Amino acid sequence: MKHIAITGGTRGIGYGLVREFLNRDFNVTFCGSADNTVIDAMSALEEKWPAKRFRGVVCDVSKSDDLENMWAFSSKIFGKPDIWINNAGISNPAEKFSDLDFDLSAQIIDVNLKGAMYATKMAFLKMKDSGGGQIYNMGGLGSDGRMVKGLTPYGTSKRALQYFTKAFSKEISSNDGVRLGLLIPGMVLTDMLLDPVRHGTGDTRKLKRLYNMLANEVEPVCSVLAEKIVNNSKNGAVLSYTGSFKMFLRIPGRLMSGRDAVSGKL
Repeated sequence: MKHIAITGGTRGIGYGLVREFLNRDFNVTFCGSADNTVIDAMSALEEKWPAKRFRGVVCDVSKSDDLENMWAFSSKIFGKPDIWINNAGISNPAEKFSDLDFDLSAQIIDVNLKGAMYATKMAFLKMKDSGGGQIYNMGGLGSDGRMVKGLTPYGTSKRALQYFTKAFSKEISSNDGVRLGLLIPGMVLTDMLLDPVRHGTGDTRKLKRLYNMLANEVEPVCSVLAEKIVNNSKNGAVLSYTGSFKMFLRIPGRLMSGRDAVSGKL
């Protein structure tokens, strides 16, 4: 049975991927940043899958020792990960960069970029020495260069992560036996996306209209990404939920139907 390790697996896209890979008969190791979030996620998973199939661990992905411990812990339980996904990430309140506490901006870079870079190198070296594997970094708003006012630190981290992933994948040879890729989920109705609406930190009316028009539910996004990961054989692949053209085609139907996917999640 194959083994996948997913950082930031207690909620949102990460938790959705945990569930999808359990559905595909993988053993799964995931991490969260606090005891209570890991315990809650494990309790929820136990309602559908046997506990022997998964393990949760507390890990601060900005700390290299924590990432090394996650690899060692997961390998001891299930054998080395065949797939490692750097999903953990944090965002900033929708505010001008000049109004943000700079320590928060630095933390976003530490978690979203530096942590993912270290984990990618760690997983690459360990997989290279033990028969190969796959590593994926999670893209997000800013990956493709688009800019949204108020999300400068977050967008910067994701833009840089895309560059790193593509650049490092070109340094990996076929003899290494490791494939590195980028995941592009698009706009997904996660807590990270919805918190500005819940807390009134942005133009809530405008955000709700935008999300109902463009955002997708976690489950279908994770199902498509998991299937693409399982079937991917290319190093340097960019695996997306849906292309921008297909997303554009969905907009008229959503507008006409009066879709309201947001209200029930607030």
